[in-house]
Amino acid sequence: MPRPKLVSDDQVLDATHAAMLRLGPERFTLSDVAEAVGLSRAALIQRFSDKRTLHLKTLERSTQEVRDYFAAAPREQGLIPLWAMLRDLISGMGSGEGFAGYLLLAWGDINDAQLNALARERNQLVRAAILERLPQTADRAESAALIQMVIQGACMLWLVEPQGTLAGYTEAETRKAIERLYPGARLE
Repeated sequence: MPRPKLVSDDQVLDATHAAMLRLGPERFTLSDVAEAVGLSRAALIQRFSDKRTLHLKTLERSTQEVRDYFAAAPREQGLIPLWAMLRDLISGMGSGEGFAGYLLLAWGDINDAQLNALARERNQLVRAAILERLPQTADRAESAALIQMVIQGACMLWLVEPQGTLAGYTEAETRKAIERLYPGARLE
């Protein structure tokens, strides 16, 4: 009879995510994760096989969280509901402390086919959620893509020239973009 798990898979995946952000996906080790959760390296290998599997499972869970977030989000159309959803999404970025680690994860997303598929799905989920909430106009798809690009671009600009918090900066830049795309629009 197998022994009961004293550390959940979610705890292991949380520790993996933290290690990847702190050290990068190439430099983190199974020992880093095992030490963080109080397991032996051998127990971690028994549960997850290897570092690659642990990395993949962590990003699969992240992708599922994005799916779940958008599945539960209100689907009302219009700029006010769109803005409410975007503010909620952006607020999750927080202060930006440790955000540079996401660049290292993005490198893995570019160079690994399975990770790239998950990254593309997350991007498509965000764009579809924006599109779904935009008012009915002829250029909705272009507007959704532009709004998403502003969010992603603001994150990159903030990394190079931080101004305030990441969430605050990204929200302000996203607001400017929506107000340019929809002059006279009220967002609140």
